[in-house]
Amino acid sequence: MPLTNQQYNAIMRGYDRRQYQNYRLQCARQDEIYKKIPRIRSLDEHISSCSLAHAEQLISLQDAEPEHDRREILTGLKERLDALRQEKEALLLESGYPADYLDMHYTCPDCRDTGYVGGRKCRCFHKEEIRLLYSSSRLESVLSRENFSTLSCEVYDEEQKAHMLSVIHLCHDFADTFGDGRKSLLFYGPVGTGKTFLSNCIAKELLDRGYSVIYFTAFQFFEQFSFSGNSGPGSQEPARHEALLQSDLLILDDIGTELANTFTVSKLFQVLNERALAERSTIISTNLSPRDFRDIYSERVFSRITSTYTLVKFAGSDIRIRKKISRSL
Repeated sequence: MPLTNQQYNAIMRGYDRRQYQNYRLQCARQDEIYKKIPRIRSLDEHISSCSLAHAEQLISLQDAEPEHDRREILTGLKERLDALRQEKEALLLESGYPADYLDMHYTCPDCRDTGYVGGRKCRCFHKEEIRLLYSSSRLESVLSRENFSTLSCEVYDEEQKAHMLSVIHLCHDFADTFGDGRKSLLFYGPVGTGKTFLSNCIAKELLDRGYSVIYFTAFQFFEQFSFSGNSGPGSQEPARHEALLQSDLLILDDIGTELANTFTVSKLFQVLNERALAERSTIISTNLSPRDFRDIYSERVFSRITSTYTLVKFAGSDIRIRKKISRSL
């Protein structure tokens, strides 16, 4: 799950390219404006020299003048700078340009295209991290086959169809309104009734809209914690934990197929609880009935799920077996 050094370096090179591209675009805008409005070039030169004078004054006046005189001199310099900038903005507006046309336009204003805010990974870094992991995994090819555009109600038998149409509508609504208040789903029902397929449909929809999605089978999910004892320098445990909590959507597929014990139960509760507190969405799919789920994972886990999740029942016969039978006829 965590990035390799090669993947991390690839993301950081992407930020370097982004910074260079935005710098080149800023230079192109500047050349355009200098040709159309020559006065702005002169103003920029004045602003540059005035800013330098401001910095030099700050240094030279530290001990040389009384506090009152220093404030008066620096206030005068600041007023001159403000006047020059206001004139520049007015010229841009008069010529039909936005006031910030010559500023650096960052792809991500939060981190200014560095990937980090206050020493922590920016939200855009997390999205790029998930995108890279998604594109390098088998999930990309799976989602090209399993999505809303390839979904057909003909795979369901007549008894299933009416119920599953309402389930599909709910899944569409979940994806369409994602971001309008965090929601979570628990898919439960027999094997082969479409739980994984519809989870993938939602994942594809959200990934295409720029949301970060992490998908794990039960085995893969609990395997993330198998090296949790190694939390020293260079450990990937913090990054692993952060990714589990920060993704816009976490999908846990086939929960209940792993060997449940006190360790897996406590880890499941920890992740679900922290994601709920952080208002992050989760989809859990299981072949267990709600009662069996409660008995295996404890009342505490089940209570957390029932208080914040929509429970969605899948019913009917195994679609995969029925497809094989129909092809053999």
